Amino acid sequence: MSLSSDSIHWAIKFVQNHADGDLFPKILEFDAINAMADEFVKLVEGKDLLSFPPGSCRRFIVPKDEIAYRQATQLDPQDSIILTALIYQYGQGIENRRLPRTRVFSYRFQPNATLGLYGSQTAWNDFWQSAYQKSENFNTILYCDIADFYNQIYHHTIENQLIASGFPNQTIKWIISLLESTTVGVSRGVPIGPHAIHLIAESTMIPIDNSLLSSGINFMRFADDIVIFCNSPISARQALASIALTLDKQQRLMLQRHKTKFYDTEKFGDLCRSMVEDRPISDEEDQVLKIIRKYSNGNPYAIVSYNVISQEDWQKISGDIITSIIQEYIEESEVDYIRLRWFYRRLTQIGHPGAIDISLDNIANLTPCFANICTYLASVQSVEQERWVQIGEKLLYLLESNEVQGNEYFRLSILSLFTKNQHINHFSNLARQYTSSEPFARREILLSGKQNLAFDWLREYKESYQTMDSWQQSAYIYGCSGFPKDEKMYFLNRLKPSRPFEIVLAKWAKKV
Repeated sequence: MSLSSDSIHWAIKFVQNHADGDLFPKILEFDAINAMADEFVKLVEGKDLLSFPPGSCRRFIVPKDEIAYRQATQLDPQDSIILTALIYQYGQGIENRRLPRTRVFSYRFQPNATLGLYGSQTAWNDFWQSAYQKSENFNTILYCDIADFYNQIYHHTIENQLIASGFPNQTIKWIISLLESTTVGVSRGVPIGPHAIHLIAESTMIPIDNSLLSSGINFMRFADDIVIFCNSPISARQALASIALTLDKQQRLMLQRHKTKFYDTEKFGDLCRSMVEDRPISDEEDQVLKIIRKYSNGNPYAIVSYNVISQEDWQKISGDIITSIIQEYIEESEVDYIRLRWFYRRLTQIGHPGAIDISLDNIANLTPCFANICTYLASVQSVEQERWVQIGEKLLYLLESNEVQGNEYFRLSILSLFTKNQHINHFSNLARQYTSSEPFARREILLSGKQNLAFDWLREYKESYQTMDSWQQSAYIYGCSGFPKDEKMYFLNRLKPSRPFEIVLAKWAKKV
């Protein structure tokens, strides 16, 4: 079986609304594909998936906290759409084989136009709150964390689980081919970042979950976090040995030594409370969150227009209050970056400008929140054009700082802001950096050229198109949509793209 029209349409709308993952700036070309979704669907629907070989992914080192980093992957845009469509169309087969939601909380498949592929946006909090409630009936709790889980998943395990879940053979071959393209042929590891990958990773835990249950282990799980409830320290140690053996025999997985711990009931309760995201640091933050919930109806993805919020409520979330909340987080002896990132996501919903200055002025202390800060800045509403120019100056200064110069991901995140807001301006500065920049930076500068209507500058790079990588070429096609009609028709007609994504993107550029 191949992809259906409904699945492809759903996937296009999904990546256009939710991006292709949580870690990277949204791919602007998705807007063009969404505008011509029927054209893309015609080129993919019912076709042999193996006629769409995976494109080039991008990999960046992304901070988790002050010390730890992870390697995140952004899939080729066409691959993101196809993978999302495949999971939408066949993912229920995986979900049907999983243990109940009261035991396994992570990434429960329940496609929804608003929320996306997974049903609950409070699953992390639900997991820890349920674990806390259950722990009150036990005197010893074991907390385990699988070491480097996503990078240790065998492709052969995925293949077996997709077969057991009813995925068609052609679909499985395409998914395995995609995974191998992201690991340079190594048959182990799945990309960190894409939304659809979560359910694939969860499928590999099905035999482990079943084995633990058959062994009589009383557990709850969220992704690679496992909590085991025991009646004594002795039984907890026995459970630990059993889990370690199961992980090794099933998939050669190991537990992370420094995170695997035994707790008594009281200390485990403290751990649960520390893990819950919705934990205001002050009464001021609690008030801000209540106002955001009021206008978003509790939907964590809803974007609230400035004009919808009453003047009275805006006064309750003044810039000084937002600044004081973030300052309080920064001044803690151990900054709770998980919670702070969650707060930035809430500010992004209302686009409140109150966190701009404190975030940019303290970026050295906020690097684990970098991507969230950039997403927040892109969402800000009701800021005067002159202030955006000043913000642009700060961003350019950050680009030259030691913290940013040494990290490609930080530079990508900052440069992406110039592609989304024409008022930030300073394009002449970016244009001067183009020839000496890395490919990922060149892509953002090309997109920024379109945002700043610098079509005469873009024209100068037509002859360089063939030497650009696929990500730059996509950006250039998107950018040349602003050329005079005859000029862009002549240029685009000569390209002869072969992949559906570029074919439709070029058609869109001609029509705009």
